[in-house]
Amino acid sequence: MMDMMKEIKQRGFSSKVFLVALSLVVVAGVFIAFRRGKIQENSKSILEQQRFIVVDDSGDENLYRSYFENGYDLRSNNSYSKTQVVVKNGKKYGSYSDEKPSDRYHRDLYRNITSAILNLKVSREEIEKSNFVIERDPKSLITKSLVKEGKTPDFEAKVLNEKNQFSKVRITYNQDYLPIKLEWYFKGKDGLKWYTWSRFSYPYQTESEFNKKLDEEIQRIKDIEEEHEAEGRDG
Repeated sequence: MMDMMKEIKQRGFSSKVFLVALSLVVVAGVFIAFRRGKIQENSKSILEQQRFIVVDDSGDENLYRSYFENGYDLRSNNSYSKTQVVVKNGKKYGSYSDEKPSDRYHRDLYRNITSAILNLKVSREEIEKSNFVIERDPKSLITKSLVKEGKTPDFEAKVLNEKNQFSKVRITYNQDYLPIKLEWYFKGKDGLKWYTWSRFSYPYQTESEFNKKLDEEIQRIKDIEEEHEAEGRDG
């Protein structure tokens, strides 16, 4: 009887040890998978996870985010722009053209964020090794389907125009692996040199924050339209 009791206790102890060991293996597996997923993340997927991006394309750094702000929700395809056009939930405000809201969103997206940012896939590891500054051949980043007569975005147009001698793009990332500055090396008004083309920031962390900004811009557009209508009535 005593031997049987000892055997039962030993079995119980062994089961507990086994369960503890199994739990440790599972936790280790989850941690390794998480780390592997982080390592495999690239700049494109990280930007898509961030979702909300604000673009400034002013030539003067002192005017940053003063009059040149464009904001994008990369998941819902909503946006506001410096030209006072808003796209929200499939509707367009501030523009009277026949262009579809989705077409307007994507046209502005590639015009302001550019294919250089949207098409680039670079790993966290490479960003770190490059001291958070990445250079690429611009020809490897263009979106050929956007090359259309009269509608080609500036990035594609400059790359394909040999007179510009556009040979390099340089993207600076922050510590969260998100782009904060885009520079183009081409022959511009000051000769062949690096030009800061746009800057990026991330002031919105939630959909409600971004939608609040959209609603503010929509109201601004409506107020301006009402003023114009009143002026028209008054002659």
